[in-house]
Amino acid sequence: MGYMCKNAKNLTKYGVIAWIALASLFVLACSDGRTSLGNSAESGNPEIAGTIRFEDGSLAAYARVAVVPASFSAVGGDELDSVFVGVSDSLGHYSFDSVPEGGFSLEAMDESTGRQFLKLGLFATPDTTTLDVDAVLEDLGGVRLGAHGFEDGTTGYVYVPGTTILRPVTVKMGNIFVDSLPADSLYPFVFISDDGYALSLEKGVEVVSDSTVQVDAKKVSFGFKVPLNTAQIGLSEDLLHFPLTFYLDSADYDFNGMDRLEGTWSAMLCGDTIPLDVSFADPAAGKFTFWARIPKLRVNSKDTLYLSFAEGAESSFADSAKAVFKNEFIAVWHFDEGAETVNDASGNLYNGIPESLTVAEEAIAGSALHYGGTFGSVTIPGTASGEFDVSVKDSMTFSVWVKMEGNELSRVIFGKGATQYHLMYLAGSDQKSWLYEAYTDEIFGTDSTTQSARYWYRDSSALSDVWTFLTVVQDSSGAKMYVNDSLVSSTPAIGTSSDVRETDSLFIIGKLIYPRDSETNSVTHFFNGVIDELHVSRVSRSEAWIKASYANQNPAVRWPIPQAIR
Repeated sequence: MGYMCKNAKNLTKYGVIAWIALASLFVLACSDGRTSLGNSAESGNPEIAGTIRFEDGSLAAYARVAVVPASFSAVGGDELDSVFVGVSDSLGHYSFDSVPEGGFSLEAMDESTGRQFLKLGLFATPDTTTLDVDAVLEDLGGVRLGAHGFEDGTTGYVYVPGTTILRPVTVKMGNIFVDSLPADSLYPFVFISDDGYALSLEKGVEVVSDSTVQVDAKKVSFGFKVPLNTAQIGLSEDLLHFPLTFYLDSADYDFNGMDRLEGTWSAMLCGDTIPLDVSFADPAAGKFTFWARIPKLRVNSKDTLYLSFAEGAESSFADSAKAVFKNEFIAVWHFDEGAETVNDASGNLYNGIPESLTVAEEAIAGSALHYGGTFGSVTIPGTASGEFDVSVKDSMTFSVWVKMEGNELSRVIFGKGATQYHLMYLAGSDQKSWLYEAYTDEIFGTDSTTQSARYWYRDSSALSDVWTFLTVVQDSSGAKMYVNDSLVSSTPAIGTSSDVRETDSLFIIGKLIYPRDSETNSVTHFFNGVIDELHVSRVSRSEAWIKASYANQNPAVRWPIPQAIR
């Protein structure tokens, strides 16, 4: 199907005439029989009548109905004569005592459902007494029309002569998207830009309900370059298979119309396609968060990652999203799925079960979850044993972003039981601190009350209402705790405990059950605030890795910054 462009500067600017404007003209007729909506004394015979139904056969009572002359032009500011507008009765019947001369269309709409009917090209001869036209109301459809020759952002309107269809539109990504169209063959179908130039289809476009018909549509593709200047973050050693995050929003690119497209994002570095995960996508708002696995993030490098979107393309990298976190990661939770689902981005299926949480108003990357302080948690099934069952001297790395609200009460960020290990905020009368606590099966001395040894690592820099990056790294020598990008504790305090080290608890985010052997098994230390980007690795990450992660994910310092390729 083709179209042609022509100068249309002599056309009158439009006055918006739509169903909502017609409402003032409709005469409400509520009788139980056929409703007379015209006046034969004014317009003469013939007449038109019929019944309006929904697709399931039920009658459409009080649907708005209009008979529109073929000469009618919404663009010209025409208004329908009240003799040609009305409402069906309670049985779905409508009738007009007269019809326009020279042909007309019939339009109907049910206000409660938005379903419409349009029939173009109706004609009654002087010999016609009654023209019977039944109407079936359908869901609306749309048209995507290639706007070749028009720049993105060009405004104008689409109209169909002989109907009340008049839609203000804007050229987006090389196309014109027209919504809320009744299912019918629309011809002529005309776009007129505000600067007076027109695009007209050479033949009708068949609108189908619940779908968008493409007419000479322009395939959309665009790209960005992402500079990886590691000197900006002071990288001290090469990092292998590093998960790099970056985001895009409407300040980086005009994503208007992106919500209508289906396609694939891909990333290339040094000529090779690399794994890419789009962890968060809100096309309507123009917000996207990406994670890419960088094969080698090099010291003092100036590499460039190329990000591209191609409509209709399929990913050339099998399981690209899961492959981002394949470098010794056990679980990665972005918390980007909303408040009802928590997925493990590593592909290891440690998906969480959220309870009584809400979507936070702000996040480190994409979205995050808010914990209420007296309720709310995420439980990870299948973690009572296996990869999460570790001691304080096993190789392990936990990293997480938190924004705590208030500091009066102790709050747990995550943990595997009260007497195995947990990371928390500790509120004390003399000191408020971040605390990582781990238990072992060691027995000290001859104290008969000793059941286990307790190691704890503390830092007194705990702040509320501030995004904080916490990392715990374990190896054969014990644990280290980092706050943001600084090592704050590497030597533990060690004491005895009368509690037995329990290892069969589940890994839980946002709360702690304590004490384990109490009759009530009471839940305490609910987190109050936002938790985001919790990553767990069965390897001891280096200080350079931690510093690079902090620099990359830090919301206060955006690195790297994508640049649109024009």
